[in-house]
Amino acid sequence: MDNHCHRSNIFSLCSQRIHQPTKSYRLVYSFCYILAIINLVLVFYKPSFASDTKTELYQGLHSGLHIYRYDWIDEKCVLYIAEVDRKGSNLDFEVGVANDQILGKESVRLLTEKRNQRGDRRALVAVNGGFGVLGDMRGYGGVLENLHIQNYELITQPTDSTSCFGVTTTGVFLIDDVKMKAQTKLGDQILSVGAINQRREDGHQLILFTPRMGYATHTNHRGFEIVLSNLKLPVTSNYQSNFMIQQFGEKGNNPIPINGGVLSFRSRKNRHLFSQLTQGQIGEIRISLDPPKWKNVKYAIGGRLRLIKNGQIHPKIVQLHNTEKIHIPGKRSPSLVLSYEPRTALGFNKEKLILIVADGRQPNYSTGLSLYRLAEILLKLGVKEAINLDGGSSSTFIVDGQLANRPSGHKERNVLNAVFITMDIKDDQKSD
Repeated sequence: MDNHCHRSNIFSLCSQRIHQPTKSYRLVYSFCYILAIINLVLVFYKPSFASDTKTELYQGLHSGLHIYRYDWIDEKCVLYIAEVDRKGSNLDFEVGVANDQILGKESVRLLTEKRNQRGDRRALVAVNGGFGVLGDMRGYGGVLENLHIQNYELITQPTDSTSCFGVTTTGVFLIDDVKMKAQTKLGDQILSVGAINQRREDGHQLILFTPRMGYATHTNHRGFEIVLSNLKLPVTSNYQSNFMIQQFGEKGNNPIPINGGVLSFRSRKNRHLFSQLTQGQIGEIRISLDPPKWKNVKYAIGGRLRLIKNGQIHPKIVQLHNTEKIHIPGKRSPSLVLSYEPRTALGFNKEKLILIVADGRQPNYSTGLSLYRLAEILLKLGVKEAINLDGGSSSTFIVDGQLANRPSGHKERNVLNAVFITMDIKDDQKSD
């Protein structure tokens, strides 16, 4: 039964009772009328995001950075927002991978501390990053499921290609449908490389593992692996390198040389190729990202789902939101889009970069947001482009090295990677 029919039945019931003069019928009529009003409110409810709920925090941290807490009363949701001035603020966008490699996880606060220990820049704000393997998953805990570029190094390739955000050497923001083109030449064959530092179990037929993965590939014995040496490192988004075959065979979990990598085949079907291989043989790898402008990206991160494109909420999110008949703040759902959860997102326009964390799963404090409501807020903040990052218990908002929000797990969860807003340490010393 749709909502229109439901409302009609309620009014019909009430109209039948109008002609009855007794007190009990009048009570029934009043009750029906109240139900009808509640039903209409739930169907047509469009929350407002009142500006008088905004509180500025950490004032004076940097002239180009503003930190706000929003208490959205209608949705019973608490949000933390960082607004970064893109023009003349000398603030940079960066990303960092946990444990300095794919395998392993760390808290956002620890990632921030490690970034600060390098001594060149200071992280003022940090939030959790993208999606991946949070459990152990047969030793694959920490594996990212989307793009990560760190100081030009292509650590993992794009998978959910429409939700990739990058910053070029000159500070240009990019958000595109990004694809990786990667090939290796072995013997008389040219083969497509489907992934970098990912799991075989995700369906990739040929994977390049680099030292950023960790000490070994963590694969099983069912495929075929070629151990490479003399590989030019780091791998970048505009890459070409020769290599030498060190060893090969039907053996998984091979060690990854610090000056090389491993080509891991999911199956053993390419018998013709494998019969051509010899120890010391020379091969070649070429890698690029499309569109070509991504070859100049210094830092990039991928999420899951594009929230906003060209100032409009993504049609898929709108469609799923409109399909749901009633939206109740705080309601959880199996749907990633519809469920009210803790959220983390990144968005921008010509003037600002926005990082936002919505706390959730805490009924007496903050119930979280659906992706549609999250996108609505970003639009009200002036965002023209936005992506969804990992949420749930991972949603973390760090300011000046301190935890500002309340993660739903009541403590910081160890995550896969993080986003930083940093300032030059020299500028920090001048302000002192």
